Amino acid sequence: MTAQRGPLGRSSLLSVSALVLAATCFAAGLYLAQAYPIAPAFALAAFTLWSVLAFFKPSVWLFGLPALLPIVGFASWTGWISFEEFDMLVLGTAAGAYARTSLRATLRAEASANPGARHVHFSQAALLLIFLFACSGAIALWRGITAAGGLQFGWFQNYDGPMNSIRLFKSFAFALLIVPLLKYEMRRIGGRAIDLLGAGLVAGLAGASAVVLWERAAFTGLLDFSQDYRVTGPFWEMHVGGAALDGYLALTAPFAIRELMRGSHRTRLFAAIAVAGIAGYACLVTFSRGVYLATPISLAVLALLVLRQRHMFSGWTALGRVSKGLMFAALLALGTFVVFRAGGYRTSLAALALLALALPLETVVRKISIPEQILALMSAGVLGTAGAIVATQAPKGAYLVFAGVFFLCAAFIWQARVAGGKKNAFVALTAYFWLAIAACVVASTWGGPGALRDCAIVMAFLVALMFWCGRASRPVWPENLRAQLATVGFATIIVGSVVVFSAGAYMTDRFSSSKGDLAGRVSHWREGLTMLNGPADWLLGEGLGRFPAKYFFDAPNSEFPGTFRLMTGGAGTFLMLTGPHYKYLGFGELFRISQRVRAAPGANYSVIFQARARQALTLQVEVCEKHLLYNAGCAFANVQVPAGDGSWRRFAATLDGRGVYGGPWYAPRLAFFSIAVANPSELVEIDNISLIGPGGANLIANGDFSQQTAHWFFTSDKSHLPWHIKNLALNVLFDQGAIGLALFAGLVGGALVRLTLGRACRHPDAPFIAASLIGFLVVGAFDSLLDVPRVAFLFYLLLLVSLLLKNPRGDWRGATGSAKNKAPTRR
Repeated sequence: MTAQRGPLGRSSLLSVSALVLAATCFAAGLYLAQAYPIAPAFALAAFTLWSVLAFFKPSVWLFGLPALLPIVGFASWTGWISFEEFDMLVLGTAAGAYARTSLRATLRAEASANPGARHVHFSQAALLLIFLFACSGAIALWRGITAAGGLQFGWFQNYDGPMNSIRLFKSFAFALLIVPLLKYEMRRIGGRAIDLLGAGLVAGLAGASAVVLWERAAFTGLLDFSQDYRVTGPFWEMHVGGAALDGYLALTAPFAIRELMRGSHRTRLFAAIAVAGIAGYACLVTFSRGVYLATPISLAVLALLVLRQRHMFSGWTALGRVSKGLMFAALLALGTFVVFRAGGYRTSLAALALLALALPLETVVRKISIPEQILALMSAGVLGTAGAIVATQAPKGAYLVFAGVFFLCAAFIWQARVAGGKKNAFVALTAYFWLAIAACVVASTWGGPGALRDCAIVMAFLVALMFWCGRASRPVWPENLRAQLATVGFATIIVGSVVVFSAGAYMTDRFSSSKGDLAGRVSHWREGLTMLNGPADWLLGEGLGRFPAKYFFDAPNSEFPGTFRLMTGGAGTFLMLTGPHYKYLGFGELFRISQRVRAAPGANYSVIFQARARQALTLQVEVCEKHLLYNAGCAFANVQVPAGDGSWRRFAATLDGRGVYGGPWYAPRLAFFSIAVANPSELVEIDNISLIGPGGANLIANGDFSQQTAHWFFTSDKSHLPWHIKNLALNVLFDQGAIGLALFAGLVGGALVRLTLGRACRHPDAPFIAASLIGFLVVGAFDSLLDVPRVAFLFYLLLLVSLLLKNPRGDWRGATGSAKNKAPTRR
């Protein structure tokens, strides 16, 4: 009997295939969940519930999967590296969604609900490229496993084991697993599928940025830009360096702009503004030159593509818009520098508040004559003098007066815009001029006469600008709320950038060393390519994930970051720990094996363990407040391990915890117990580790390594080059060879051409996906990003989505959309 052709799930063959695939994914997810190192019963329940939810709510994964992606990584607690929580999330999505697609009767009804979107499919050229790239990845997987000594399944392996190849292969395999479900949802609910996916990306960006805010508040302070501290956010994959956070921000930031432009409900709009604000802060405090380069490039691409779609990018109109934007940015940057150099953050925020209120006030000012504006200025002078006197009578008085006048001015502006009337407009303008004087008082209070002078110059400019706005023939500022909020957001980014670059010696040092760092990066690229030996390596690659192992043994400079391995002997399983080999071995270059512990501020700890070594060496044991890479308050001790005859010896040390602070109440610090070899290249064997806390309880789990390295994690805090080739294209070349790189370039190039010039260039979401991919590629010019499976999965998913989109035709929302929301078809 011939199978019927049609949408996914309409034929018997496809229904059976979907059911088999669902059962396979569910079984694989259950297998992972039952082996989860922490509370496997909870993992089993959570996986099952998510699978059931994906079955009964077929579109929930479109939002939930990207929203949860950045925050479901707990390797620093579990010790899992080859597998992670995100794997269970993807498998649960596939299990539930594919089980639903196997229900043929349901599918017929749902797929026919949007007849205008039935032709969502890949072109033949795209299918061929995807298939060939998947084959290249499969060959690289086989070569990687073979190079590691053959397949040896294990829950806990280092990056030199065969499981590392499987770990990296999952990202593209998972994207291929999910994309048919996305095609089905695009057929079923039309453009709402991309809406939900975009909203999920923004929610994920919010979660990642919130972790960055906590990390900064806990370990450096939100406004300290001088410390040598780079955030890692929720990405444990940065425990050996890399740019996982940078790549993720580049991928998702354009969708925050999308939410700003598309959010119809006011609550959703203000939420999008908040996300854009904290995401902008997260980008700034990465101190990543790649992010600083990728952000303006991707935003410029986004602006050009959006303007072109709206037929606003042509001739002198486009040139005028660009010129105005650049002039506004330049003046704002100059004004921020002037007020910040002596007035600090407080004065800069005050000036930004004045600018924010100037936008809605412009419409109000047009109702007032010049004499009335002068009278408002004189009245504000009297009120400002009185406010300055009041400010001197109370602690923080200047700030309290400014805050009060700000809210008063905002209320009067709102009243004037809603109710109208010259009286309301006059009061609102008077309050605005008063606020300018209050800002000068803030500057004087914080920075003295110099800050007062600088602030007065900028405030005089803003006052003059307000007079000009009232007399200009055309509006100076945008008049609708969304455009005004976008302008304020843009201004906030400019102000924040100037503040970061002006306030922090660390950022200055980073840019001053750029030339030398680039030369070092080029040298590292050359060293990486010299490790490709023979035509087979150049054509097919060394194999997925083989760079760290290859570098450890074949690198020309003989640098070695350290490693660990589980060994089995007469006493059971124990840990073999090898120290790094460098010309200079400092505190930050140690290779640490660590475990999360609860650290009590000021408490002492007792460390007890067994060890043996052939050569005398020093072990550094510590309890440090630490998110991932940078130590804060520490309690540590050095333990001398003498050369031995192979017998185990017991060692003990006391750690003085007076340096452990605990962090502020609103941002408590996490902590690690760590142990490291402090001698270059020396090897030690360790077993039966205990850490006795203040209450006498042992804080270490699996100290005898009977559960392999469950709960244990490792970090290479400052030595990152041995782990990454530091370039996305070279990453693909090293892993998959020239053939894989050519196929990868074909996929990416085809997607970008399609989004900017080809069959999807007029799709409403094309500019945002194009900006996302381009930002990712710019960051990837200086780092290898595909060795982070979660981020690589998201990149591959957006890449495949871009190959599905087509220029609009018909009603993209389908039968379920309301008439007032109808728009061109989006596929």
